[in-house]
Amino acid sequence: MFQDLYAEALYTIVHKLGCSASHKKLISYVQQAFAMDDSRHKRLLFRATEEKPPLILLNVILLEARNLIAKDINGFSDPFSMLGVIPGKTASARTTTNNSKNNSPDLDANEIEYSMSIPSSPRCDKPRFGGSFRRTAFTKRQKVTKIEEIPAKYIKASSVQKKTLNPKWNERFQFTVDDANIDEFHMDIWDLDDEERSVVDAVASLNQVMDLKGLTRYFKQVAQSARVGSDDCVDDFLGCVNIKIKDIPSTGLERWFPLEKRSERSKVSGEVKLKLWLSTREEPKRDDDDDLTDVEQHIKLIQQFSLYEMKQSADAASSFYGQLCDAAEIILEQHALQSDLTPLHKAFCAWSAYSAMTNIGISYSYLYDILTNLVLHWEPLVLDKTEENMMADSFVLFEQRCLTAIAEHRVRFPPRNHKAVDLLSDLLRCYKLMLECNPYKACISATRSFNASIKTALESCAEEFFTASMKESKNDDPCCELAQLLQHIVVACSKSASYNQVLSSVSDIDYAQVTHGVFNRMLKEYLCVKLMDDSPSGLKATMNRASAKEDGEIVPFLNVLKIHLALNEFSQYQTSKQKTSFSFDNWNSLFDRAISKWVNQILVRGFARADFSCHLDTDIVRNDKMKFSTSHHDICHMIEQITNTWERMRVSDPKLRLTLTEKVVQNICKLAEFYVDKIFAILASEGFQGELQLFVPKGILARFCTVINNAEKVRRSLLFYDRLNMDESSVNGQNKNQEKRKGKTKIEQQIDTCTTYISNQIETAIDQLSKRFATLLDKHLTHFAWSPETTPAEVALKPMTEVVDNELLKLHRMLLHKNFVRVLISQFNVMLPLIMKCLDEEQGLNKNPLQSDPKFCARLAEGTAILTEFYHACGKGISGETLRNLPLYQELLKKLELHRTPTEMLIGQYYRNLHEQQLYATSCDYGILNVRAYYNVNSETLVVDVIGAKQVIPLDSNGLSDPFVVIELVPRLTFSDSPTFKTRIINKTLSPTFDETFEFHISTRDYGFGMIHFIVMDHDFLRSNDFAGEAFLQLNDVPGYGPAAGTTLKQFNLILIHPQNKGSSIISLLERRKNDARAQEFLRSLNTVY
Repeated sequence: MFQDLYAEALYTIVHKLGCSASHKKLISYVQQAFAMDDSRHKRLLFRATEEKPPLILLNVILLEARNLIAKDINGFSDPFSMLGVIPGKTASARTTTNNSKNNSPDLDANEIEYSMSIPSSPRCDKPRFGGSFRRTAFTKRQKVTKIEEIPAKYIKASSVQKKTLNPKWNERFQFTVDDANIDEFHMDIWDLDDEERSVVDAVASLNQVMDLKGLTRYFKQVAQSARVGSDDCVDDFLGCVNIKIKDIPSTGLERWFPLEKRSERSKVSGEVKLKLWLSTREEPKRDDDDDLTDVEQHIKLIQQFSLYEMKQSADAASSFYGQLCDAAEIILEQHALQSDLTPLHKAFCAWSAYSAMTNIGISYSYLYDILTNLVLHWEPLVLDKTEENMMADSFVLFEQRCLTAIAEHRVRFPPRNHKAVDLLSDLLRCYKLMLECNPYKACISATRSFNASIKTALESCAEEFFTASMKESKNDDPCCELAQLLQHIVVACSKSASYNQVLSSVSDIDYAQVTHGVFNRMLKEYLCVKLMDDSPSGLKATMNRASAKEDGEIVPFLNVLKIHLALNEFSQYQTSKQKTSFSFDNWNSLFDRAISKWVNQILVRGFARADFSCHLDTDIVRNDKMKFSTSHHDICHMIEQITNTWERMRVSDPKLRLTLTEKVVQNICKLAEFYVDKIFAILASEGFQGELQLFVPKGILARFCTVINNAEKVRRSLLFYDRLNMDESSVNGQNKNQEKRKGKTKIEQQIDTCTTYISNQIETAIDQLSKRFATLLDKHLTHFAWSPETTPAEVALKPMTEVVDNELLKLHRMLLHKNFVRVLISQFNVMLPLIMKCLDEEQGLNKNPLQSDPKFCARLAEGTAILTEFYHACGKGISGETLRNLPLYQELLKKLELHRTPTEMLIGQYYRNLHEQQLYATSCDYGILNVRAYYNVNSETLVVDVIGAKQVIPLDSNGLSDPFVVIELVPRLTFSDSPTFKTRIINKTLSPTFDETFEFHISTRDYGFGMIHFIVMDHDFLRSNDFAGEAFLQLNDVPGYGPAAGTTLKQFNLILIHPQNKGSSIISLLERRKNDARAQEFLRSLNTVY
């Protein structure tokens, strides 16, 4: 069979049609593709050359012409065409040559190959040209076209197209070719001038000529002989086309051909469109034992060439998409041409060939394209019964392989392998197209829908998987067996999403619903059987013992928990219609007891594991140089494992779940705090404790970074509140919302307290490291503060920033970003008090009587800005929001602002602060003062009426007071010439009534900011008067004085206050301005005794 197929391929090459690659190249390729040795190749090649060659036919379709030359006086032509094949040499000469070359069996293979390179048709008695052509007859009276068939052997004529330069024929002709290598196709186009005599009559007369020599001249004679006796009218020549048969490719040719001249005197223009292709009329008979049909041979050739190309490319079969070389394509095309295979036959052969190669991994995507091509070319009744049966067999084989692959999809198409999932998708698309296409329905009598086939295959697959899982999970302990079985099912269900996505793209089948339905049914049957066993070793008794309240072994109750978790997870994969309760008897209470035992074990086993992890702690080597150790991985994994397990658990009693949730969170927080305390204690034991020296050994510094990084990682692992499913912890009853909120609040507080504790531990260690720089930084800041003004601030700060930068550079590589920012904040907080200290020292040395040295303050402000930007690092360091929330930083900015403020403005700000305190007072702890005031613009007089006071505080032993009021204008620096007034003393009362009026002569043009200051005092005879309270009234609020106050007399009820900022930064600053007379005078006025 293999040698017969090889001989068929050689025969196809030897009798190749059309222009293509050389015979030697094609024969060499076939020998390599079939791996044929030279001796058998030579024998089979001789056998192929001895067989009878096929009968070659040239098919021509004359489509149209354009831009022909006009020969008639009306500006048009009446074009018609004559076509024929011109023999290259006589048949007798050709026969002699062939016989002389083929009768010697001892010829070399190359000689045989050369001698047969020119295919030829055997001489026969049949006419050289078959078929018929259109004959046109005209009469003088009636110019009507009459079409009849007239036989012709050598030349055929087309119909005449009247009055046009762009004729359209679309007529088909067929010619027999004696020798495809030397014969030539010739066509003339003429303009019809005489309608009395038909050109086709001359064509018929010419075909009586037996001698084929000089046939070319008869194309002209045909036209001339048709005109004899017609007033010597001769048709006009419009152009000709000559095409060598050997130049026509095997795939055919269709294009525009330019019209050629017959001689130099010919006037020709335009072109003609032809479609030409070669074919064979009948299959030659060969005496051999080959019982393969042409279709089967073509299929085998496709497979043989494809396997060879796959082997040559060394790629997987799945990457093959029909990439055959040119030689293989030519041979297959020649074989199809010589076997008279239609496009449908070729599409069917490709499908049959490649669909049988799925066992070697051929791409289903490529098969889909091939099948689409088959559907596109499908025509009923073109294939015979045998060929339809062959196609049916290919469909059945492919369907069996598809269903087998679907049944094994969990192994063959794992969902994590994206290429495998795509392969499954292509398989389903191809299988669906096959079931729904017309060729399949025509060949297969009993057909099923795609959805039904897939659903049946999936159900069978699920049943086989469940049965295999039962065998694999077999165990003497029924709890362990059930837990393992459920684990297999859950793992299978977890892959449903990927498969469901593939199926949903080609069908309406819900993969999860089909497979889970089978699992659900079989699991229920399994549990019913197991729970019927009432023996001590049965499932029911084993679960009761494992979840008993008494402490026992860990493994049994862990198996109960595994069953609980697996059942919960399996139920999540079920749809609402499939939901089935597996809570047999008292399973919920059994699970609740097992969960309680697990919660109680968390802390004990967690502490032991954390202690063991710290004991085995080793540094982790990382490419980025960041410092970590193995212990933090263990603790974070343990917290994640506890959280994940609790997230999957379902406690049937809501109140119990809330209680257990609080306990789980408490245990996790204690575990985290235990670990953090443990690693910081180990760090202290290694030398990181107390007041550190300026130089810290490299090993200690690396260990410090490791510890705080580990602690930060553990802190981050505590952000699990959203995973606690607190909504499921609600309890029934009237107080359920209150209990739920209380439980949530308690849990949030536990987590916040723990994370804050860990952050404080980290920041304390970082502060301990940063404070060792305090002395050095103080030295550098002092140098900067008192450096010459000509030295730029950046240059003066450079020694300090270099020291800090070197330290930060070492830490930056080893720390998490969060911890590195903590280091920046800590160092910045160390610097801020030192800068404020420089400010205080400057004030004591400043000799300017009015304010601080503005240049000194500006320099410190510039240095502060430089350091702020240094630690901000363009947003990569301390954030702007963090800087705004740093108390020391804000205090420094205020201090710098105050130090640059003149004394007069500071005093004004002091009174403004007191006035704000009065305005925003929320209670009248010291009483209320009632006054009236207005300003007479004409007399420039400020009139103040002190009406009285209420609820004055008692300052005498009798529980009463002897109040009086002192009235003055402040600031005194502004109103230095204004007098100070006092009301009379009202004895023994807490609600005195004064009704006294006082006048101040002031001008609105002379003063800016000002207030009326009311001081309530308690009069004592033997001791100094006591301060009872004070109040302020802004001059701008007095009618007539302020532009927005109006002119009507107005009463004011002023709340009495006691100053809260006696030790404020303004007072402290003014106290340090000892050389400032105004500051000292103001301070003395504050201590004035009235």
